[in-house]
Amino acid sequence: MCGIAGQFNYSSRAPVDRVDLKRMASRMGHRGPDGEGYHLDGELGLAHRRLAIIDLEGGQQPMTSRDGSLVIVFNGEIFNYLEIFAELAGKGFQPRTRSDTEAILLAYEAFGLEFPKKLNGMFSLALWDSRKRRLVIVRDRMGVKPLYYAQTKDGLVFASELKALRGTRGVDTSLDREAFDDFMTLGYVVQPQSIVRGVRKLQPGTLMIFEAGKDPGTQVFWRLQFAPDESKSGAMWEEAIRSLFDDSVRLRLRSDVPLGVLLSGGVDSTAIAATVATNHSVDSFCVGVDVPGALNEFEWARSTAARIGTRHHELRLTPEENGALLIESSGLLDEPLAEPMIAQLLAVCRLARKHVTVVLSGEGSDETWFGYYAYRTMYAIELAQRLLPKAALERLGPLVDRIATLMPFSAKAQKHLRNLAEPLERRYLGLNYFDPTLKGKIYAPALREELAHRDARESMQRLYDDAGGAEAISRMAAVDCRGWLVDNTLARSDLMSMAASVELRVPFLDYRLVELACRVPARFKVRPLDQKAILKRALRDRLPSEVARRRKVGFPTPLRLLFKNAWGKEAEDALMNPTRTSADLFDRAFIARMFADHREGRNDYSMPLVQLLMFEYWARGADRLDSSAGTPEPPTARPPGRADAR
Repeated sequence: MCGIAGQFNYSSRAPVDRVDLKRMASRMGHRGPDGEGYHLDGELGLAHRRLAIIDLEGGQQPMTSRDGSLVIVFNGEIFNYLEIFAELAGKGFQPRTRSDTEAILLAYEAFGLEFPKKLNGMFSLALWDSRKRRLVIVRDRMGVKPLYYAQTKDGLVFASELKALRGTRGVDTSLDREAFDDFMTLGYVVQPQSIVRGVRKLQPGTLMIFEAGKDPGTQVFWRLQFAPDESKSGAMWEEAIRSLFDDSVRLRLRSDVPLGVLLSGGVDSTAIAATVATNHSVDSFCVGVDVPGALNEFEWARSTAARIGTRHHELRLTPEENGALLIESSGLLDEPLAEPMIAQLLAVCRLARKHVTVVLSGEGSDETWFGYYAYRTMYAIELAQRLLPKAALERLGPLVDRIATLMPFSAKAQKHLRNLAEPLERRYLGLNYFDPTLKGKIYAPALREELAHRDARESMQRLYDDAGGAEAISRMAAVDCRGWLVDNTLARSDLMSMAASVELRVPFLDYRLVELACRVPARFKVRPLDQKAILKRALRDRLPSEVARRRKVGFPTPLRLLFKNAWGKEAEDALMNPTRTSADLFDRAFIARMFADHREGRNDYSMPLVQLLMFEYWARGADRLDSSAGTPEPPTARPPGRADAR
């Protein structure tokens, strides 16, 4: 796990300045506290910050091939590097190190541009072929590791974090207002767009080629596609799941530094922790906000840890500490996210760093095995649409408000009932979205007029159109895997873990396990009253029955309480005194009314308010970077608080 950056002036042929590389690398020092390295070759320059995990002595980067013609910088891990070494030994290739980085170089020598297909891991990388004067940049299949890039009049610049590209000559880092509108609708920005005009995100499973005198080329070496196979029984699927899951965990235990597990006591983290603990002594880590009567995961995690035998550590945050961490973590983001749990994620990674350098975590299971309640709801609606006449469903929608006065429903349930007759792509915007009506009121009049022509759901529609497949619920999952998972879940996990100099590995996103999930029909995964059904059955030998039955929680955050206490007043002050980037975007008077209504209990605006706050603190961090040529200072927040870890 590391940070990479580079510049290839294939258009101007101008030599790369080492000072520019050092500036980009310095902004990612947290990603690589164990070392840095640079390679310059005329119009090409590469930079690397290292977090040493495998082959601590021999894995320094940039790494060159035996003859010196190839150079690589690489962020992530190749978990099957030993298997690659074994395969290539039969072809006469002998490694000089025990490093997974060298496995990539050898794979390129042996297979050319087909080499990414040989890699099982999480990675973004840049590989320089000096003989061909060709630079190749690659991102892993599921998008676990990020890679931002910009094309300038000189050529290409790229980095693991957008922050490293700010202040680079020729890169436009002004706010892209259409991408901002996507963020306000979805809670994140869908790749390949980024939140700024001049920078794009390399899409998962994609390779780009840059050579002087040629237009950049793009190759897609892997594409997620749900294609259910109806020929197998449930028992056959369960056996395949167990086998691949166990092998995925086995590969992700390869490490020359201490390793632990993030443990919530839910299905995914328990399955991972129990599998690891079968043959290894392991530390587990849990975090929560300690509020009397509020939901947290301490008891579940503690009980699970005791049962499977991990050394358990937990971190109890006060609401004030959580609020301060929320502000700090927002300023660490490359792009704004409407995701308040990043505060707890940052905190638990810092706790883990005191004991280990690598953690395993359960990201990706919900999207590939249909674990969110939204899948269950949408599946039930699909069944209703098959069984009931469309005319009856259409008549029910207008009656929802009248029914709700007699039999109270949640706002979410009312929304689903109103849309019973709609096709899935119109019902579903993604797993996190902003009320369009409220969004229109929050926008400043000029911005409202500027964006009146567009529908922010178009980015999601593009993903739907590209998803294909016969099952509507599987198309929904494909959209989540390509959008929400990549640009929200994995983005936050990468940034918060790397901010703590921790490598976070995700066994459920081994591409072989994902491909298996894509072949399992939806009816095995989700039911009207259950989700991830076949996964829980396959791993039942390591899941206590109470864990399998538990309601999904995530990282519960007491936002309603936070915005009603003194921290909420600080949040309001921040939004009433915006930074340059956000100054002309919002109707501040309306936001002030939202705070007043929330404090007085007239409405619960906690989610839209936290989204606005996270955008504001992201914008402040971005503006500081744009105005500074050095390494940014982290945002500060009152009160500094304490952390009760045990």
